[in-house]
Amino acid sequence: MAYRSARKTFQPGEAVVFDDGYRLAHLPLVNAGHPAVIRQVDGRDYRNGTYEKARFALVVPIAAEVFLESSLVQALELAMKSSGFAPKIAWELCERRRSNLHATLASGIAEADLDRCAAAVQDRLDQIGSISVCLKGPFLGTRNTGRIYFPVYPQMIRGEDPFALVQKSVGVSATKLYLVGYYHMCNELDALETRELAELIDQWRDRIVVRTTVPFLELHATNDDLALSARTHAKISAKEHQR
Repeated sequence: MAYRSARKTFQPGEAVVFDDGYRLAHLPLVNAGHPAVIRQVDGRDYRNGTYEKARFALVVPIAAEVFLESSLVQALELAMKSSGFAPKIAWELCERRRSNLHATLASGIAEADLDRCAAAVQDRLDQIGSISVCLKGPFLGTRNTGRIYFPVYPQMIRGEDPFALVQKSVGVSATKLYLVGYYHMCNELDALETRELAELIDQWRDRIVVRTTVPFLELHATNDDLALSARTHAKISAKEHQR
C-alpha cells in the first residue's frame, strides 16, 4: 500500500496550511468566505466548488450505519471534538456527507464509457466476489491538506489487492491508496494545534476502527468534489464466494 509515502509529516513548529488542491476543490464548500478560496479556474466549468458538467467516478461505498456504530469511530470522534483544534473542523459537513462516504477507485470516467466500465467491473467482481475491508485511524496526506481521511485496506484475495484488480479492469493504474474523506478544516491550524493533531493521528493511525464487507461498487455522478450532490448511476454487485 502507498499510505506511508503519501502521509504528511510535520516538523516542529510547522502548521497546517491549505494547499491549492484543497483551496480549489473543498474549501469553497467548507468555508466559502475564507480568503484562501480559489473560486474559479480559467478554461474549466468550475466555480465556487461546483462543476457545471457532472463528473463520473467508480467508488467503494462505506455504509454510514457501519461507520457510525463503530465504538472506535465514536471514541475517535470524541477525541477530535475534545481537542484544541476542534473549532476549526466543519462538523456539520461530516453529518451532511455521511450518506455518501466512499473511497474512489477511478475518477474522470467519460459518460460514453460508463456502460463499458460497469460491464468490466461486473466481470471482475464475478471472479473475486465481495471484498472485506478495514478502515484504520485518521490520515492526513501531502495532497488536499486540510482534509482528513480514513484509509481503506482491502483483504488480499489469492495474494492480490482486489481494488487494484478492479482498477486494472477499467484501464487505470493501481493507486494502492484508497481514502475515505471525512473531516474538513474550515480554517488553517496554528503550530500548537498542528502538533496536537499530529499526536492524535500518531495515536490512532495503526488502529482498525471499522471492519466491513463491500457488497457492491458504485458508479456515481457528482457536480462537486465533496460528493454533496452525488447520485448513483449504477450499483455493481459482488457475489459471495467461498474463500
